[in-house]
Amino acid sequence: MQLGIAGLGWWGQRLVRSVQGISDQVRFVAAAVAEPAKRTGIAAELGLELTSSVESLVRDPRLDGIVIATPHSLHREQVELAAAAGKHVFCEKPLALTADDAQRAIAACAAHGVQLAVGHNRRFAANVASLFDIVRSGELGKLLHIEGHWSNENTTRSDFGAWRASPLESPGAGMTGTGIHALDIMTALFGKADVVRVHHSSHSAPGESVRDALSVLLEFEGGVSGLLATIRPTPRFWRIHVFGLDGSVEARGDTELRVYRRGVPPEVMQLPPTDTLRRELETFAESCLGLADYPVTADHLVNCACALEGIVARMDNEEPRHD
Repeated sequence: MQLGIAGLGWWGQRLVRSVQGISDQVRFVAAAVAEPAKRTGIAAELGLELTSSVESLVRDPRLDGIVIATPHSLHREQVELAAAAGKHVFCEKPLALTADDAQRAIAACAAHGVQLAVGHNRRFAANVASLFDIVRSGELGKLLHIEGHWSNENTTRSDFGAWRASPLESPGAGMTGTGIHALDIMTALFGKADVVRVHHSSHSAPGESVRDALSVLLEFEGGVSGLLATIRPTPRFWRIHVFGLDGSVEARGDTELRVYRRGVPPEVMQLPPTDTLRRELETFAESCLGLADYPVTADHLVNCACALEGIVARMDNEEPRHD
C-alpha cells in the first residue's frame, strides 16, 4: 500500500520510519508540509517527494491512503478532504477535539466508502491486548473501577512543538495528546463517560512551556467509576488498571502485565515488545484490503471524543491552580 503523509514533524517522521524500507505492506512516497524547504533533507533521507499542500497530496494518483499527522484542529477538515478524493485515511489521535467533528470525519469516510483508522497505537501493545482479553473474558467478575495514568517528558524536550501547548490545539492540556491514550482504552472498555470532576494544576517558569498536572474523575455506563491523571513534565510512565469483584488486571509500561487474584501473589508477566507504530499502519493497510478489522471502532472514537470534550468543558469552568 502506498501512502502520503500530511505533516512531517517529530511524530510524522516517527510514523514514516516505523515502516519505510522495513514493511512489506506499507510504503510512504510523498509528504505535504507547509514549508518544503525546511524538510528537504529529511524527505531525501526517507525517500519522499514533497508538496506544499494537502490538496495536491490527496490528488496524487499513486497513493492508496493518506496519513494525517498535523495539528489537532486540522484533522477533521483534512480527513474530509482525503475521503472526498477516495483515499483511505489514517489520522493521528485525537481524531478531533469535539464529538461533532469526530462524527463528521467518520461520516465523510463512510459516505465515500474509505477506511478510517486513528493512531491509538497503544492498543497494539501485547500487554494492552491481553488486558482487553482478560476484562472481556469475565474472569474479573463484576467490573467496578478503572484507573489510568499517562505521563511523559514531552514539554521538556527541545523539539516539543509550541502548537502542542497552545489552548487551541491542546485544550485538554496533557490529556489531548498523551492522556488520550488512556481515555481511549477506558471508553473502549466501558463506553460513554460522564466527567464528574477535573483538577488541573499549571506549573510554569520563565521561558518554559506550560507544564500540567491533570486529574479526572469519571463515571461510565453501568456504574463503573474511573480515575485518570496525566502529568506533562515528569519522566515517562503509564498504566491502566481494571478492578473487578474477583480480581484485577494492570497493564504497565510497554510490556508488563499484572493479574491480581484473591489468596495468591500477583502474577507478573513481561510480554514481547511490539513496534506499535508499524503494527497500527500495517493493520490499517490490512483493513483497507478487507483482511482485518481495525480495532478502534467508530463508537470508540465518538465516546473518546465526548469524554475529551467533557474534560475540556470542566477545565473551562474551573480555574487551574498555578504554582
